[in-house]
Amino acid sequence: MKFLIRMLIPTFLFLLTSCEQEWDLEGYRDSELENTLVVNAILNPDSLLRVSVSRPFFFSQQHSEFSPVENLAMTVSDTNGQTETLKYDPGSKSYLSTIYPHCGERYEIAINTNREIIITHDEIPHKVDIQDVSVGVEGPIHIYWDTDYRFTYKITFQDTKGEPNYYFLAIDDNSLPYEFSQMGQVDYTGDYVFHVLASVVNNGLQGWQPDGVFGYPFSDEGIDGKQYSLTVTEILQTPLVQMIERLPRKIKLYSISKPYYEYMVSVLSMDYDESAFKGNLLSLGLMEPSKIYSNISGGAGIMGSYCLSTMEIDLLEHTGGWPKK
Repeated sequence: MKFLIRMLIPTFLFLLTSCEQEWDLEGYRDSELENTLVVNAILNPDSLLRVSVSRPFFFSQQHSEFSPVENLAMTVSDTNGQTETLKYDPGSKSYLSTIYPHCGERYEIAINTNREIIITHDEIPHKVDIQDVSVGVEGPIHIYWDTDYRFTYKITFQDTKGEPNYYFLAIDDNSLPYEFSQMGQVDYTGDYVFHVLASVVNNGLQGWQPDGVFGYPFSDEGIDGKQYSLTVTEILQTPLVQMIERLPRKIKLYSISKPYYEYMVSVLSMDYDESAFKGNLLSLGLMEPSKIYSNISGGAGIMGSYCLSTMEIDLLEHTGGWPKK
């Protein structure tokens, strides 16, 4: 048997190396596709309206940094028909307006390329406030280890009745740079709204569930017009309870537009790396499009919008400190 194994290993390695083959992909280039404008604009009332524009890159092309398209004729119009020409800003590599968008307002962006006019629009949703947050704690209990703790959040908000609404929930560590703290694994799988999200995503990606850590979008399907409490948990594995005096968190509830929601769901359905949902939501709009939702007429990309409600809490303050056995 040892002799047979020694004979088979070199043969197996030879077969692996012999499967290598170089492919010339130049014949697959599509000049029309490569000249498509990729337009990305994520609007919110806390930032000046800005638009980034790039072009798709070929599969085998080195792509180490964002390459903007400059010198475009671009305008933005609001609900009242007021129009402004956007100017290119080299610092941000984007086209900037002088206005801050308003919740409930509709904005249309038009880009004249001399060959055609690319148009997109979106309506910024109204802000939905977090009304209350309550937290319970269990521990120390066995989850991964015998010294784990589980915090359960109840995040309450009021959905607007009679219209489809879309949201994004995220919970972040809010500790100070010099503060010793710990952020656990947030579990979104237990709440009804994320079960609905999973059923939508699983139409194209079987077996998916919201088991990441950076937050997820959801709709008001099944909770329309209700005062609803989202239930999510956070698990801390063997925290150093003697050293941690605070567990500060920032809870963020985004009201997002329907195009932005559709875009996020399509990103999840394409099985992209969910780390795209980490940090500023603008990063979502900067992904190169590949069979994902777009509302850019004559181009690719996404125009989405959101309004943000936040609440800062300390888990230990809410629960009366670390529980004892």
